[in-house]
Amino acid sequence: MSSSPLDLDHDTMRRLGRRVADVVAEHLATLREQPVRAAAPRGETRGRIGGPPPERGTDFETLLARLRADVFPLHAREPHPGFMGFVPGCPTFPGVLGDWLATGHNFFAGVWTVAAGPNEVEMTVLDWMRGWLGMPAGAGGILTSGGSAATLTAIVAARHAAIHAAPREIGRLALYTSEQAHSSVERAAWIAGVPREQVAAIPTDDDYCLRVDALAEAVWRDREAGLIPFAVVATAGTTNTGAVDPLGEVADLCEREGLWMHVDAAYAGFAALTGRGRAALAGIERAHSITLDPHKWLFVPFECGCLLARDPRALGAAYRVTPEYLRDVERAPEDQEVNFADYGGQLTRYARALKVWLAVSYFGTDAIAAEIERGIARAELAERLVRAEPALEVLSPARLAVLCFRARGWGQEGAELDALNERINARVNATGRFLISSTRLRGAFSMRICPLGFRTTDDDIRAVVAAVLRAAGEEQEQEQKLTTDEHG
Repeated sequence: MSSSPLDLDHDTMRRLGRRVADVVAEHLATLREQPVRAAAPRGETRGRIGGPPPERGTDFETLLARLRADVFPLHAREPHPGFMGFVPGCPTFPGVLGDWLATGHNFFAGVWTVAAGPNEVEMTVLDWMRGWLGMPAGAGGILTSGGSAATLTAIVAARHAAIHAAPREIGRLALYTSEQAHSSVERAAWIAGVPREQVAAIPTDDDYCLRVDALAEAVWRDREAGLIPFAVVATAGTTNTGAVDPLGEVADLCEREGLWMHVDAAYAGFAALTGRGRAALAGIERAHSITLDPHKWLFVPFECGCLLARDPRALGAAYRVTPEYLRDVERAPEDQEVNFADYGGQLTRYARALKVWLAVSYFGTDAIAAEIERGIARAELAERLVRAEPALEVLSPARLAVLCFRARGWGQEGAELDALNERINARVNATGRFLISSTRLRGAFSMRICPLGFRTTDDDIRAVVAAVLRAAGEEQEQEQKLTTDEHG
């Protein structure tokens, strides 16, 4: 038996583990009764949990009680049925358990020889995703912390493919994406060394989809100016509106111009599990690389992103480094066994694939696809309800579970109408029952819902639209009262 005070005995570990399981299960089972979000200013949180580390240990129950009182209440509950803002993460419980198993075993998933089992799981789930998106056999990739890391990994690989070992050419590189692209694309290009003024935001059409004619013109113009166009990042399911760029046309242009085509399909790529999702994403299989976020529409816990590459050797060419202290675990590029450290920026990485494998295997793809389809349908229901209300208007129709809309107001225009809708948005969120987010479309403030979570029901959709109408009515009443008071 170990004499270290850090080594707990079997019974103690079981007791503490069961307590944690009970707390998590209670939290998930009572989500609907909890506020969707609670926060506090830093001054208050510092007083609750801050301070120096203890020199002597504290009883676990005391620590757990403190966390339950001072930490756990102060967060946004993304798995909550009323959380419809941003792109929610709503993990299944088997996915949570997969995370716990991977962490408990403390797998080092960077190299094959110390994690053959966990890394085979990763290769398996990557092949599942490859198949769902229709990429060719032999495509592969790596699981990452999220979509931002996946996109950065792809852009660095694209940069290497374009200029290899010619770092002096980095300053001539030009990358193209949509003005509706996720901010991580621009940031990734900057990190990869692409000059900020050479990261082009290409205009979109009336449906917020990238205009391929404008893209072609930008590429031609940059070549004439002596730049090196090297990559296009198209989006399949924009965060703002759920729009899908014309992937087939972008692929045609990239083939003609010799450009790396990356597709950011972070949340919406998993819509490929459904029939209409596959139709909406047609052409994605032609990409050189694709970003996915299993921690969104595949219902696994944070953090879990994914980069799929048509030719994984391109990742190895960009990232593979073998120092003396890793000669023992070196794999040849042609080996079927993969050192995932050769495919990205992390050497030490944990086994994210376990939660994906466990969740998908437990429920099966039919159940997951049905839930994705229900998420799409819930946004479409919201659109019908909004269109039926004279006080509301749709700014962007429901696409891949995203809807943008606003209150029409009663004579307000421009900034006044924007301010009104901001207040309505805030009123809805202040109820604690719902969290909806906002964006701007063509400069206009828009409320936005994305009801992906599997706990959200059609009744919740009806209720959130009713909450918006109620908040608009309260705003109107307040304005009428102020007008009456001003006129005495």
